[in-house]
Amino acid sequence: MRAAFSAILVVLGCVFAPPALVGFWAAADIADTGRYVEYVAPLAYNPDVQDAIVDRVTGAITRPLRKRTLSPAEDLVHTLVQAVVRGKEFPAVWEGINRVTHRQLIAILSGEDGRVPPVRDDTVSLDLSPVYHPVKDQVNSLLQRELGGPLPDLHPAFELFSSADLVKAQTAYTWLIRLKWVLPILSLALLTAGVLLARNRQRALLGAGLGLAASMFLLAAALAVIRDVYLPDYVGNAMPEAAATAVFDALTGFLRAGLRVIFAAGLVVAGVAFLACCRKRASRDHQSAAPVNDVAAG
Repeated sequence: MRAAFSAILVVLGCVFAPPALVGFWAAADIADTGRYVEYVAPLAYNPDVQDAIVDRVTGAITRPLRKRTLSPAEDLVHTLVQAVVRGKEFPAVWEGINRVTHRQLIAILSGEDGRVPPVRDDTVSLDLSPVYHPVKDQVNSLLQRELGGPLPDLHPAFELFSSADLVKAQTAYTWLIRLKWVLPILSLALLTAGVLLARNRQRALLGAGLGLAASMFLLAAALAVIRDVYLPDYVGNAMPEAAATAVFDALTGFLRAGLRVIFAAGLVVAGVAFLACCRKRASRDHQSAAPVNDVAAG
């Protein structure tokens, strides 16, 4: 009975480890605007993200031109937008875009969306208007000549989340934030109690280490499935797959680093416990062999 109860505690501690890490990551990185912007800021220099922004803004501006097959004008707009995205001021623009988007995202998830500007079309988006406006004045003369009118007020964007979907995720998000310290402490307490309760603590520690490593492996596998299977289907035409993958990798960097550390720690604990078990067994075998040797010597 004691061994079974010990095993149950160890298993529960391993089961709680992945959600504990995810909750801590969500509370420390995803819920904090400053940390979020810090993680996505380097993407301003990512070629896939830059190309996606250039193509989206260029497409929004030149859509009327395509109907008239004005390819030279489209090439000019592409060059102008590309100059803005690759300019020295773009990193600050990119941070501002993400800061506004993140505040909208967290406001909806926390149920406080009335405190921030409302989202358009019930969708949280990366509003690329700050990239569009510097180009607008430069292409207005061209469009005035070709189309007989100025460029309309456009709002090119990458649609990220439906506000309805975010509202459905409010409960999960709220509990992850509330339990960001509870779950790690609970997981560690269960593992410790399971090891201390066991009759063979070295073997229980071995199981705890292997179980903890296995739980982190499963979490890594789940992230890989989300990244390579679910994410491409989710973004669809909203954002190019390469750019979406770059954003995903940037946001989950801390989470992936954390699971690697815990995975390695679990293997180290299991290795130490295994060596302790081997030493204990060797000592026991040596003690049992000693009387036999004494009798043979006599």
